[in-house]
Amino acid sequence: MVKRLLRSGLVIATALTAPFTLAAVAQAQQSNAVNTLPPALRAAVISGNGQTVTNVINTLSGGNVQRAGALAQQVVAAAESLLATNPQAAIQAAAAAVTIVQNTPVQTGAPQQTQTVVTTAARIFVSPLVQQVNPTLAASVATQTLAVAQAAGNNASIAAVATAAVATAERLVATNPAAAVQLASAAVQAVAAQTVSQSAPQQTVEVVTAAARIIVQPAAQAAAPATVASISTTVVQVVSNPVVYQSSPQAAISVMSNAYTAVTSQAVTAAAPEATQTVTQSLNQASTNTALSQANNTNAAQVNAILARTTTTTQQTETPQATTQQQTTQTAQNQVNTPPPVVTEEPPVNTSPR
Repeated sequence: MVKRLLRSGLVIATALTAPFTLAAVAQAQQSNAVNTLPPALRAAVISGNGQTVTNVINTLSGGNVQRAGALAQQVVAAAESLLATNPQAAIQAAAAAVTIVQNTPVQTGAPQQTQTVVTTAARIFVSPLVQQVNPTLAASVATQTLAVAQAAGNNASIAAVATAAVATAERLVATNPAAAVQLASAAVQAVAAQTVSQSAPQQTVEVVTAAARIIVQPAAQAAAPATVASISTTVVQVVSNPVVYQSSPQAAISVMSNAYTAVTSQAVTAAAPEATQTVTQSLNQASTNTALSQANNTNAAQVNAILARTTTTTQQTETPQATTQQQTTQTAQNQVNTPPPVVTEEPPVNTSPR
């Protein structure tokens, strides 16, 4: 009896203390990542002033690009550890790290550190916590990170960062539709490159599908009609690529439907009347494309229905927007979840970055 009571008490005690233990572990991880920074850099990160963080990195690196890359890598690791407790400081520090690796000499001299910064920054800017406290900076960091990924030329990284960027844009559209459209446009252009779409067709579909959900919204059309027109023409061309189309035919049809709805809206037609003709021509070609029909035997009928304006907007009828945004964000977080191995060209600054 006594033994049973002791065992029961142990189980209860374990259950009660487990959450505190997990919290302690998380706190320890955060403290470790921040404490590995040099004192001046640690103070700058904790202050939440991104410009100060950038200045301190430049000072400490003394023009050594490998050291700058290593410091940026340490900073973005510290930033990620701050996400749960101080998302504002996290996105400011991430912005500083991305600013450092935007420099071409750093990308060339510290490519592995640059890749780690890109991967980690994407996990930070796509976080709902960050988007809640500073959506404008999140969008800015997303744009910068995507540009660095494109400069590095890693197709898998470009696709993953573009997925995170468009997820960020979709969360932003309700409060800042103009910024959302611009970010969605950058993401679409990134995956529109043939090398990216051919090597990552599923992620390409995810990016253009989310972008099409953005441009079909009246607020987006009113805020940036010319950019909406450009996105409309591009996403239809992207999903008309047989490799991309075959990865998800019905998603491709959904993109075509939303793009056609957007480009034929009053606001977009007034701003870019030629876009309707371009999209219509692309859809006509898609309806007779043998490769597309082989992947989807109803392709011709579905595309012709879009042209007849009988296909309803999928953003309204198929998936509630809030649920879709959550799914897109989760997908984006999963895709940037595992950073590549890090090779440090010189001994770490103060302590090992990771």
